[in-house]
Amino acid sequence: AVLAATAWGGPQEVYDINVIKTQQLIGLLNPQVCEQIIYFSTASILDRDNQPLKQAGEIGTDYIRSKYVCYQQLPKLELADRLTTVFPTLVFGGDERKPYSHLSAGLPDVTRWIGLARFLRAEGSFHFIHAYDIAQVVRYLVDHPAQDHRPRKLVLGNPLITVDRAVEELCAYFNRKIYFRIPVTRWLVELLIVVFRIQVSAWDRFFLDYRHDTHKDPVSPTVLGLTTRYPTLSHLLRERGLQPDNTIAKRPSAQS
Repeated sequence: AVLAATAWGGPQEVYDINVIKTQQLIGLLNPQVCEQIIYFSTASILDRDNQPLKQAGEIGTDYIRSKYVCYQQLPKLELADRLTTVFPTLVFGGDERKPYSHLSAGLPDVTRWIGLARFLRAEGSFHFIHAYDIAQVVRYLVDHPAQDHRPRKLVLGNPLITVDRAVEELCAYFNRKIYFRIPVTRWLVELLIVVFRIQVSAWDRFFLDYRHDTHKDPVSPTVLGLTTRYPTLSHLLRERGLQPDNTIAKRPSAQS
């Protein structure tokens, strides 16, 4: 069973789907038949050592808190030993025939701020992965269930990339030169929040200080002996149809 259904709506719907209904569904699986359950959580509920991040359960969004609560309750289930929990990091993907992820939908706007971002230096790092590569990993897990009936957990993502390296890669892709870089300090961030009247939640402020949203031993297709189709930001931009001249290329039709 591959459990990928989730909800991002209001608090009640989110808790009902992401916690109650997910556990009810697992409870309906036949222990005599079900060999493996692949459950989709999110890397946002884990710290840098891949342990539950308590702030996720305290100040996370409704979605984050629901995923945190569900993960904490999974060991109590009868089929807990059949569980393989996957924790995707930042997810890209989608096309004209399938919905874009939130991040991929915003990629065309990257050229609006890259001209400014190239002059800034910021401390931070993160992982990302494309939905196609997530699918590759899930198919591998389906074909290779755990042999010892012990729960597994895998963070899905490419090796970490720093914020500065990400900006450099974007600039190289769009042929934008970097002449100098100014460090972005916390007081500057606070000033921008005030000046532009940006609404910042407690969860947002936590990550302003946390900065390095990274995890141990991230799993990509390459780790499993497969080929990662989208290992770099440049691959994501090209797949999204963004060209170095800032235009969006039209994808060939299904018939061509």
